[in-house]
Amino acid sequence: MDFFEHQAQAQRQTRFLIFMFILALIAIVITVDLVALTLLVNLDDPSNQLIIPGLQLIQVHQGVIILTSLGTVGLIGMASLYRIATLGGGGGKVARSLGGTLVSPDTRDPLRRRLLNVVEEMAIASGVPMPEVYVLEEEQGLNAFAAGFTPGDAAIAVTRGSLEAFSRNELQGVIAHEFSHVLNGDMRLNMRLMGILFGILVISLIGRTILRSLRHARFRSSRSSSKGGGGVAAVVALGAALAVIGYVGLFFARLIKAGMSRQREYLADASAVQFTRQTEGIAGALKKIGYGASSQIEDSDGEEISHMLFANGLGSLSRLYATHPPIEERIRALEPGFDPAVYLRDQSRQTPTHERASEAERTQAEPDDRKARAQWGRLMESLLILTPDAVSDSIGNPQDQHIRHAAELRRLIPEQVYQATQSRIGALLLTLSLLLDRDNSMREQQLAHLSSYFEVDALSLIRQLRTEVERLGPQYRLPLLDIAFPALKQRPREQIDAMLKLIDELITTDGRVDSFEYLLSRSLIAHLHDAERPQRTTTGRGGKLVNSLEELHTLFSVLARLGHEQGDAAARDAYQVGMLSLLPNSIDWPEYNPPEKWVEKMDAALERLDGLPVVAKEELVKALTVTISHDARVTVGEAELLRAVCAILHCPLPPFVLDTHTNSDAGQG
Repeated sequence: MDFFEHQAQAQRQTRFLIFMFILALIAIVITVDLVALTLLVNLDDPSNQLIIPGLQLIQVHQGVIILTSLGTVGLIGMASLYRIATLGGGGGKVARSLGGTLVSPDTRDPLRRRLLNVVEEMAIASGVPMPEVYVLEEEQGLNAFAAGFTPGDAAIAVTRGSLEAFSRNELQGVIAHEFSHVLNGDMRLNMRLMGILFGILVISLIGRTILRSLRHARFRSSRSSSKGGGGVAAVVALGAALAVIGYVGLFFARLIKAGMSRQREYLADASAVQFTRQTEGIAGALKKIGYGASSQIEDSDGEEISHMLFANGLGSLSRLYATHPPIEERIRALEPGFDPAVYLRDQSRQTPTHERASEAERTQAEPDDRKARAQWGRLMESLLILTPDAVSDSIGNPQDQHIRHAAELRRLIPEQVYQATQSRIGALLLTLSLLLDRDNSMREQQLAHLSSYFEVDALSLIRQLRTEVERLGPQYRLPLLDIAFPALKQRPREQIDAMLKLIDELITTDGRVDSFEYLLSRSLIAHLHDAERPQRTTTGRGGKLVNSLEELHTLFSVLARLGHEQGDAAARDAYQVGMLSLLPNSIDWPEYNPPEKWVEKMDAALERLDGLPVVAKEELVKALTVTISHDARVTVGEAELLRAVCAILHCPLPPFVLDTHTNSDAGQG
């Protein structure tokens, strides 16, 4: 199953979730009505005999039933809306609500440094912004989760137990599993599930609170008069009733979570193996959880996020509503010959060791020198061969070669540049340096414009960073922006607005907009908008491709002109074959005529096209690949141009990696 199928499945599951929520709501309303009516008729009856309401009593008390039903629906609906609103803070808010501590970019703790390195490599390999990284300090169980609505507001959290117990390979397997949820739309679905199910669970929470006070109430009732005792008895009855109703809601909530979660866990396990090309990592993590350690989350909110966790965090549950498949079944899916007895015997023979991470893990191979960076740059400047199907298949689907490429790319980033990505001011200065024009005279005009905003020292640092980035090559620009993203988005709203205004001024100062600078800035803006409004829906609201001919004309004609410097004839041919590939049954698309003032038109076009259904986006990406590769000569700059467009369209495309093992002149995505 590829990225687009995963996204379509997530949308179908969202509709299924709403359907199941309605069924659960009906069941809870009926239960509440019966309990309320039972309490009403028995409290009014002096015979002290239990009366079970029949059809006649239901007809007599129709008004009570209607009011009770409306009240129950209102309570559950308001609770769900409240929870959904509180989740608008994104994945970081979920992690913090569970006691998560944000891992500082300048941490000196080797375990946290290792965790950051693994997440950075996975983000670069996936083509998504670096998520916030948290550690649940008070949780010793081995677990992790990804939270957020989009990659732009995502957070990865691991328990302290996981941080200390897992080896680097095992940690990488777990993080790859969580990134699969980020890339495939599971994370957004999980957040919606969390919001909707809170409404179902709210009666359980109320009932649980009353039950906690029952012991005290019973103690007081033994010392009260018979009249007072009757009041206490009513409270006891109400608490018991709410508890029963709550457990009905809890049953349905767990049933819905189980139906939504289990198959996605198998898929995420398989994706983790595909990302890392080895089963030892994630299988080893699962073995440690299943045979010797616990995955239980002690926080009282563990029930609410159980479906989001790497492993079952609630202890033993019936398989009917377990959110995760049994550990042994997950391991056997990865290692069909797995024998628990053999594993436990082998473990008993091993001398326990505690692996400590070190910063040297990311710099084991060679020193980070200019010669190594130059060789890497020359290698990546080789011409790439891109095919539409290969590009489409790689979206949201990084492979082992992407992980290795990301690790090497991360290793060769100069320390000064990397340090700039980790601070608010440094990340801003680095971003501005990435957007400086390639032409020296144009660049000086831009720097002159920046002089009205920054002191001399800051301008000097921008120049230094630009020099280093030029040495690295174009394939570093998007990854650097992704690594710097957490520092950029952690600014107050007014500072982000000022930053975006400055970016627009910078790329339009000279009256000439460089294509990659434009798309680089727009991909950053798209991610920042996602972080600001994580719950907004884009995909699916834009209709059919044939209804967006003007926007398609703008996008394809601009990319054709930018990617074909041989002249208008070559660009026109590239435009025609791309449009023909996209709309083979239509001959009514506009003629090739790229707009002179194309920035505003591209902004409008990309916003409209971002709303296309996922199936249409898949065809769009394939056709864009046809246009860019029409002259059979795709440079790294053109490939990165395609990656920037895909980032804006929320189709994360991994880096294009030269396959040196098969063909020295060819590359693959």
